[in-house]
Amino acid sequence: MFKAEIKSVEATSPYNTFDSILEKPDSKDPAQNAWLMLQLRIKLNFVDSRNPVPGLTVNQGGKFYAKDTDGYDFPLLDWPPHLVQRFQKEFVKVAERTWNWQFLLITPRNYSELDYQTSDSRPLTVRPNIRCLFRLSVLGPSGPCDTTPAAGPMRSGLPHRTINIVNLSLATKHVNLDSSVTPTAELPAGRDVATVDGLSWRSNADNYDDSDLFNPAWWDKHHMVLSNTVGHEIGHALGQCHIMGLKGIADYKFDGAKANDRAAYGVGSADPLDAWNIMGGGNRLYLINAVSWRERIALHTGIPADKWAASGTMDTPPRTMPFGLTAFGMAPAEW
Repeated sequence: MFKAEIKSVEATSPYNTFDSILEKPDSKDPAQNAWLMLQLRIKLNFVDSRNPVPGLTVNQGGKFYAKDTDGYDFPLLDWPPHLVQRFQKEFVKVAERTWNWQFLLITPRNYSELDYQTSDSRPLTVRPNIRCLFRLSVLGPSGPCDTTPAAGPMRSGLPHRTINIVNLSLATKHVNLDSSVTPTAELPAGRDVATVDGLSWRSNADNYDDSDLFNPAWWDKHHMVLSNTVGHEIGHALGQCHIMGLKGIADYKFDGAKANDRAAYGVGSADPLDAWNIMGGGNRLYLINAVSWRERIALHTGIPADKWAASGTMDTPPRTMPFGLTAFGMAPAEW
């Protein structure tokens, strides 16, 4: 089985939030691997007093605030057009820098649907591996903001996800819990804000703030790791839950009882590398994060995801076999 394109509706949760395209190499270069590109389309909704969102924006006496994931209200500013354009461009750069060209899948020894033959004087049958690519298309009112091939081959279409973006005042020094939220020992009624950065307003998969991109707090003192909020949230858009859920603990998976607890991010784990992962509180990618490509290649080929080993060595060459052996059925069943 080989299917070149898979739409999100053809997949199952949680890996049904993006499209994908699998491309075979031409026959000119026996060292060329195949490509599996995950295509994500996101509509960025720039939220302010002119474009409020119920549950996210709060109007208190004519002044607008943005309520974060913990329930704290931060003063909200309106978006000027030049910042909207800048956010759209830089958002794509950070997302693709994080997830594109990070993994390679090793083609199973018994899968031949990707094989191709070279056309030189000593022809070979080539079994390519799969390079894992990622493209993000940001959608505006009339379609993709970037209409060039750089935005991906499946850049046009309905958004897979809509993300709200709020613009916060950098002058904020103190915030209070929204009146709808009950204070606790961990969430006092008010707290001081020393600096407004990417960790001040707590974002989530549906709601970001401008500092996640423009003013990131790369060093997360709370988790003692380097952080990447945009990369983390794009990971969620690719179907990946928090790291301990990815490792198989049911309570930490999407919709699990402890899906957003600190422990889900790897805090307190016996393995300190868990908290450093992009789907923990950090910015590192491990081979476990290739799961989005492994799950999708199974739909393209009919070969189960667990048969596709992931590698971080992007220049792993294809395997080759003399064409004569494969043409006359003399090659081994697995190679």
